[in-house]
Amino acid sequence: MTMTRQSPLLALCASLALGGCYSGVHGFDGDDPGTDPGDEGEADEAGDDPEPDEPVPAACAEGPSAAASPMRRLTGLEYDNTVRDLLGDDSQPARRFSPDEEVGGYAANSIAKLSKSQLDEYVDAAETLAATAVSERWDQVVGCDAAEAGCVEGFVRSFGRRAFRRPLDEPEQADYLALYTDAEAEWGASEAMSMVIQAMLLSPGFLYHVEPSGEPGVALRDDFTLASRLSYFLWASMPDDALLDAAQAGELHDPEALEQQARRLLEDERAAATVASFHRQWLHLQGLPDRVKDSSLFPEWSPQLGSSMEEETLRFADEVVRHGDGSLQTLLTASWTVLDAPLAELYGVPAPAEGFAVTELPPEERAGLLTHASFLTSTAHAAESSWVLRGKFVRERLLCTEILPPPPGVEINEVNDPDRLGNPDCAYCHVLMDPIGTGFDAYSPIGAFGDETPDGQPVSTEGEVIGVPEVGSFEGAVQLAHALAQTPQVHECVAEQWFQYGARRLPTEADECTLERLRADFEASGQDIRELMIAIATSDAFRYQLNE
Repeated sequence: MTMTRQSPLLALCASLALGGCYSGVHGFDGDDPGTDPGDEGEADEAGDDPEPDEPVPAACAEGPSAAASPMRRLTGLEYDNTVRDLLGDDSQPARRFSPDEEVGGYAANSIAKLSKSQLDEYVDAAETLAATAVSERWDQVVGCDAAEAGCVEGFVRSFGRRAFRRPLDEPEQADYLALYTDAEAEWGASEAMSMVIQAMLLSPGFLYHVEPSGEPGVALRDDFTLASRLSYFLWASMPDDALLDAAQAGELHDPEALEQQARRLLEDERAAATVASFHRQWLHLQGLPDRVKDSSLFPEWSPQLGSSMEEETLRFADEVVRHGDGSLQTLLTASWTVLDAPLAELYGVPAPAEGFAVTELPPEERAGLLTHASFLTSTAHAAESSWVLRGKFVRERLLCTEILPPPPGVEINEVNDPDRLGNPDCAYCHVLMDPIGTGFDAYSPIGAFGDETPDGQPVSTEGEVIGVPEVGSFEGAVQLAHALAQTPQVHECVAEQWFQYGARRLPTEADECTLERLRADFEASGQDIRELMIAIATSDAFRYQLNE
């Protein structure tokens, strides 16, 4: 950022008293609960999950219940999609931001406190986005001649409603108009409009999911909060004008109207972002192209092949959820996928004529997501597969069974070692993972199938899911996938995973009534992911908030 651009920005901040705008927003003034008052303001280490709020006992028959929701910032995906829909800018500036903080393996950014480096990232992005909008897309973004009567006032009102996902109040409108007037007198209309846009992009109203609170207790969220929660869940982006208009009219308090809007959003192409985001995070596919594999064993491995693997899984999930039957059964058992030529070679099937295409796979080798090369590659080491990583995924992400970390002082050996099941220090946890992981031994660390060892002996793929009688012993990943698809515990766990993704927090006791209904509705729908998404969007946990 150049000095000539810093001066207007500093004037902007002074004009709007941005320090005051952040007053009362957790992390911007006063001591941050749970942190050392003497710290430098750096965010907590990414990946550390904040403890869930104290549970609020609730009986389902006593009316709606709600858990406290932490204030959170837009995730990188939400930021990029929002500036795309707000400004028509698809440059994806958040790719240069610090990584999102996660809760339970899903991006949440519920650590509201900003580090200086994060604030600098937002400032730089806002400056570039605003300058580009004014210089290249004035007609699209502003839509009028600034010299015309009422142009600036109308822009502040309409753009502000979209940027903040709610109408600006009169003092806010006055502040932005004053900023424009002062800046226009010194730097001209284009620079003044750019500064107004920058100011809005740096406001907590834009950067944060702000939910107004009221009297202590459980209360229905206001319509604009519901609109924002709905669009960021189903689109990972801001509400469109139709949804904001419905909120303005007070329609979203009606559960039927809320459901109608949810179904409308789910049918829109923008819903692809949420389907992809969930599956990328649920399956731990982030950074897949950067995985390191032993080139002497797997010369075909490359970042490009890794990208194809990720693309395959996301296209497959989209094809099932948005264009197919939407069924969890299909996600877990389909003997078809959506692949390109490099993956066709890896799978040993004919390549599509061009690009990605729906392709049948050998049903004795492949069944759904657990036999995708993306999953098998991400749950393997450089030179060998990992019983632990593959078994741990099934336990944690499909059965919702917590796997405790190794006891202090225990040596960690990543090599597949059947003898550790005889070691009491290791067996307690490994007995939950390793017997599952052995069932995947026909797949290489990059997902290629082979039923013989290098010396020509049959590969053993016997496995067992201990403690889950619906699955029990199995032979190979295909049989495992079909058994898991029929297991009620898996259905319940997937419902909980989607709830956690949508709520961006860990479930608490106060959510149990909502979770009970979600599980029942999901089962009644035949495990239809689309109906699960609608059920979450219209649930008590989504519609109600706990004011403290």
